[in-house]
Amino acid sequence: MKVYYVFLKLVICFTSANTARILGVFPIPSFSHHIVHRAVMKELHSLGHHVVVVTSHPMQDSSLQNYTEIDISDTELYWSKRFGTDKDDDPYQKKFIWNILQITEYMCTIIYNNQQLQKILLEQNFDLVIVEWHSAPCTYGYSYFLSSPLIGISSTGTYDSGHDSVGNPTHPAYIPNAVLPHTDHKTFWERISSVWNALWFRWLWHTIILPSHDAIARQQFGDSMPHIGDIEKNLSLLILTLDSLSLYTRPNVPAIVEIRGLHLQQPKPLPKDLQDFLDGALEGVIYFSLGTNVRSDRMTEEKRQIFLDAFSELPQFRVLWKWESDELPGQPSNVKVAKWLPQQDVLSHPNIKLFIYQGGLQSTEEVIRACVPIIGIPIFADQNRIVINMAEFGAGVYVDFNDLKKETLLNKVNEVIYNKTYKENMKKLMIRLKDEPDNSLSRAAWWIEYVIRHKGARHFRTAALDLTWIQNLLLDVIACIIFVLFLSFWIVYRVILLIRRIHYGK
Repeated sequence: MKVYYVFLKLVICFTSANTARILGVFPIPSFSHHIVHRAVMKELHSLGHHVVVVTSHPMQDSSLQNYTEIDISDTELYWSKRFGTDKDDDPYQKKFIWNILQITEYMCTIIYNNQQLQKILLEQNFDLVIVEWHSAPCTYGYSYFLSSPLIGISSTGTYDSGHDSVGNPTHPAYIPNAVLPHTDHKTFWERISSVWNALWFRWLWHTIILPSHDAIARQQFGDSMPHIGDIEKNLSLLILTLDSLSLYTRPNVPAIVEIRGLHLQQPKPLPKDLQDFLDGALEGVIYFSLGTNVRSDRMTEEKRQIFLDAFSELPQFRVLWKWESDELPGQPSNVKVAKWLPQQDVLSHPNIKLFIYQGGLQSTEEVIRACVPIIGIPIFADQNRIVINMAEFGAGVYVDFNDLKKETLLNKVNEVIYNKTYKENMKKLMIRLKDEPDNSLSRAAWWIEYVIRHKGARHFRTAALDLTWIQNLLLDVIACIIFVLFLSFWIVYRVILLIRRIHYGK
């Protein structure tokens, strides 16, 4: 018994010695983002760390000790007003990126002015700062203010600027961009588009976004703060939800940690009304949802009528539609609507034959695990690329929202449901998803604790971060080679002229 108590004391001492205070700042008020961030922060809390989380979707679980949530849920309304079902025809999604910029500036102001967070920061020291590495560089200033290592996390991949922050290669010839609808085998014109987008976005990031967010951060942290761009390049680790099943293989530096499926949970029993509706579908159910950021009740009357007409001509199927308003005008008898649905539990029901969705990454992971073929109707951000990838794998089909017609939708529904190839290909993806050497959540937590143990991970930085863009692109070397070649040809030319003069002079 004495040995047991001695061992217990040693364990307690060891645990307390390795307990860290961690600040998580996640400004984007999107639930699909926060379910990934929440999984990571809860895992760190379960390992004994003290956690403070700035979130728009607090759990409000009083049973969690040493887990403090800073509630910024009032920002969700501002976010939801910015996005609807109006798809931008601009292939570079400039309007969407500009919206994100304005939103994150507003979010940073809200976070900076939060009295509860200000009090905590003045009273406590932190060993690590984790921020959403998306489009809010103003949050990087907390790393400077707290003199703590910085880790970035993103539930939707990241822009080129995110990869640049750790010196990760972003070769436009074969590496798909976060917002462009390209595969890794690009046509000539797609390569031109990729190069143009890479140049345009970096110009936008370094001349508009970083200076704007740097000015906001200086109002909070003072002019002694280094430039936000310099703090950005001092990142220790970048954790990305980049599922290799729905994205393409790319080279990564050690500072990149890929994760997947952190939010996936075991299916739970459905509410009785849902269970009865799904059980009673003799031919099956079509599940239709545009996710948490896009509200289907904001689509135009013309687009809504296309779905209503198509579903009414499929009486053999029941349709479950995530509709955010109280009523759906013209609702067919085979359609059931709900403002919110337990999506993972719904997709796990054996009667679900098809999932019509917008192409969100978390929804993609859920539908792969459930082994349900898809019709993807992307709206913005990375959704175009993900749906194109899924279609290329043969797990579903791509439908352009702007060109959507009733006949097109009906044809695609019948094609995907009755052609067993889509279901078989989705099953192959599901098997690959389950076949991994370790658990993504445990892997992410291990690397986060690695950064804490080593008080940062600057040794993961590549030398590319210390090069100018001219040096990084070898433009100085290319210029030197061109000069040497030109000089060599000029010397040869002059020698030939000299020989000709000597020869003809004689």
